[in-house]
Amino acid sequence: MLDLPTSQALAAFMLSLFGGLHCAGMCGGFIGALQINRPQAVPAARLAAGYHAGRITSYVLAGALVGTIGGTLYAAEVLPVQVVLLVLGSAMLLAIGAAMFGRIRWLKRIEPIGLGVWRLIGPWARKVYPPRSGRQAFAAGLAWGWIPCGMVYAALPLALVAGGPLPGAAVMLAFGLGTLPNLLIVDVVTSRPALAGVGGEAGGVLAQARSWLRPLAGGVMVVFALSGLAHAARVAGADHPAIAAFASICHTAR
Repeated sequence: MLDLPTSQALAAFMLSLFGGLHCAGMCGGFIGALQINRPQAVPAARLAAGYHAGRITSYVLAGALVGTIGGTLYAAEVLPVQVVLLVLGSAMLLAIGAAMFGRIRWLKRIEPIGLGVWRLIGPWARKVYPPRSGRQAFAAGLAWGWIPCGMVYAALPLALVAGGPLPGAAVMLAFGLGTLPNLLIVDVVTSRPALAGVGGEAGGVLAQARSWLRPLAGGVMVVFALSGLAHAARVAGADHPAIAAFASICHTAR
């Protein structure tokens, strides 16, 4: 039986893994710029490890922040607020799951949400670009994690309803790990052009896997979402056995 943080983390992982074309398109140019300007004395793998670690660290921090907000609101035990939070997370899951059966271009439409944050971080980011060491690469990755990204904003509501700072951080850690397979292929292609064929083959394998795994992941997320909506109805006071049974797929009774 899946409890709330587990189902949200799994959904965040599947979102980033199977939405990889968006990741590669959004961040591929950034990776290319970092690797092309890499000092010869700094190994490509060290640079990549630094900026991916920094990027995922920013995701985790954001998840902990929104998880704290959501957990505090839920712990206040104001019933309408609890129901709204549960419905919000489930609705986002439903939207993401349904999008897995087609295109997820709608994610780009919500990217302007973070422009204000990036205006604050952008000037600091330019001080460590291009990175000349693993430490600077980590700092560049920290800034990268706050670049406006629709997929990140789709995952954050899942962290909001995860139950607290640690579950929220876990959701965004899972999201960050899911981005790695696609972006590491971009790393290989940009840092070693001679291996572009290998990177292309790996990308082709992932593309073939996505053709049937992505709808499957979408179906799983739709089940999570419907179970979450049933759980919201149960919290609101609905006591029908069918609602309780469906809610229990992903949520323990509370």
